[in-house]
Amino acid sequence: MRRALSRLLQPELVAKPILPVADLAEAVEFYRSLGFRVTAYDAGYAWVYEGEREFMHLRHVAGLDTTANAASVYLHVQDADVWFARIAAALGDAVTAVADMPWEMREFSFTDPFGNLVRVGQNL
Repeated sequence: MRRALSRLLQPELVAKPILPVADLAEAVEFYRSLGFRVTAYDAGYAWVYEGEREFMHLRHVAGLDTTANAASVYLHVQDADVWFARIAAALGDAVTAVADMPWEMREFSFTDPFGNLVRVGQNL
């Protein structure tokens, strides 16, 4: 019974991207500045949380070429405008404008100091 209840409360599949970073301490501070809670496991790995929900990991990669990093993540949210206000308050002009897209998403994006593209959007 408990297992069946657990399946009803949680999605069947949850993906948590692992973004490469050249400096874990800098990455922790960057994501904290955006309002996320970040917990380091060790000198090379950390988890990123929104409230109590873990949604992303950070992994130190020695020699990471941040100009050639093609890693990215898409965060689906309930209200892109609220998220935009929060992220833009921390990053200023480093955030794209929030806009309705032809693929029926309202979204914006930013790139972290390590070249990871973070797109944030909601379904229209």
